[in-house]
Amino acid sequence: MPEFTFEGTASWKSGTECDLSIKGRNFITVSPPPEFGGKQGYCMPEEVFAASLAACMNTIFLLIAGNSKMGFKKLETRAAVKMNAEGLEKLVFNHIHFAICVKLENDNERERRKAHVIYDKAQKICPLRQSWGEKVHISFELSFQ
Repeated sequence: MPEFTFEGTASWKSGTECDLSIKGRNFITVSPPPEFGGKQGYCMPEEVFAASLAACMNTIFLLIAGNSKMGFKKLETRAAVKMNAEGLEKLVFNHIHFAICVKLENDNERERRKAHVIYDKAQKICPLRQSWGEKVHISFELSFQ
């Protein structure tokens, strides 16, 4: 299987702010949480991380759903990332929760069962779970709209 490399760049702007870019295109300015000297009103790098994880989970769900011919009108995943901070010397991600909400094209019992099968498979092949194992607790929930 091929190995993939994904890159992004953070360029210091001023104070504690950094511009984030991918493939040479700036997309957001971030600042750390105010508790770590960041400024109010900016997105935090940890929030960008959470949104990226949610997008990753959507991709996994979509790939599996494509194989099962399940149709849906909406797929939204919210990722909540918890971090334990014991000063600047010890910052540890300790829990990631994925809340996946699906609006089915045909909302019936058969399609909901399919969605649950896809949901179960997505949990099993989650790259975070496979990479971090039990070091970081990862939980999931599925709801229908």
